[in-house]
Amino acid sequence: MTGSIELTQGNDSAVVSTRGAALLHYTVGNRPVVVEMSAFDGAVLAPWPNRIADGRYDFNGVSHQLPITEATRSTALHGLVADVDWTVSERDADSVTLSTEISDVPGYPFAMSLEVTYSLIGHDDEGEDAGRGELRVRTLARNIGQEPAPFGLGFHPWIHPGAEQVDEAQLLISADTWLETDDRLIPHTVRPFDTGTFIPADHGPDETSCLLCKDFRALRSLGHGVLDDAFGTPQRDDHGWSWVRLKGADDRTVVIGMDDHFRSWQICTGDELGSELRRTAIAIEPMTCPPNAFATGSDYDVIDPQGELTVEWSIALR
Repeated sequence: MTGSIELTQGNDSAVVSTRGAALLHYTVGNRPVVVEMSAFDGAVLAPWPNRIADGRYDFNGVSHQLPITEATRSTALHGLVADVDWTVSERDADSVTLSTEISDVPGYPFAMSLEVTYSLIGHDDEGEDAGRGELRVRTLARNIGQEPAPFGLGFHPWIHPGAEQVDEAQLLISADTWLETDDRLIPHTVRPFDTGTFIPADHGPDETSCLLCKDFRALRSLGHGVLDDAFGTPQRDDHGWSWVRLKGADDRTVVIGMDDHFRSWQICTGDELGSELRRTAIAIEPMTCPPNAFATGSDYDVIDPQGELTVEWSIALR
């Protein structure tokens, strides 16, 4: 049965659903950070995130056919666990752990267990983060089958822009490449940004194939720009983490980080949503592999029998 779990820590609160182990809300004081948008709201995306073209892929010499779940683009979309009810394994006031298993489903004849922990963390020290909290998300994926398994993971939080529309927000994406896509949003070309220059501050929205329009390596306004794009080659700090920042019209900045197991960012401005929700939030999705990775046969993890993969990402308001 689907249920909601509320977490609290100081001025921070979060709501996690057992359906899809989804992060529905994250609020700091009265400021919404993560919101619902009726589109994979905060869900866990596994054993692959985003799309697999025509639902077909080969692994270890065997061809597999996944069910087509996005009929308009003929793709298998966002994995197998976003619409299932997860089990609450542990819970306290500021943390919850949910778990589920995948076992021999059509097109994915592998057995995996997943465990996701959401924790609100307070900072009580005297450093620059004193009095500020964050939400940390830790995932443990374990191969409980007898064969190696291909695996990818993503999350789908919708981030509030600090205003009525995302147009008024400013975005920074720490990534050095953009994955240009076809009309089905399947990547066909990896395009590196010019390492010597950044986009001019006054550069306006252009065609969807404009490399300059996708360059958010320096903080700049979203304006009317449309994004439903993956970004690769993440820039990383000394700890191996990569960061995306969304500065709202209220001068508050949402900071999302992902560890070195995550290889791609997916950013979506919600232009395909209904008129009441369109461009009112932006999806900032950490992913361990790019879209269509199973089909291209690269950039995803292979977990051996009884092997494990542990990954972590975080979100905070500054």
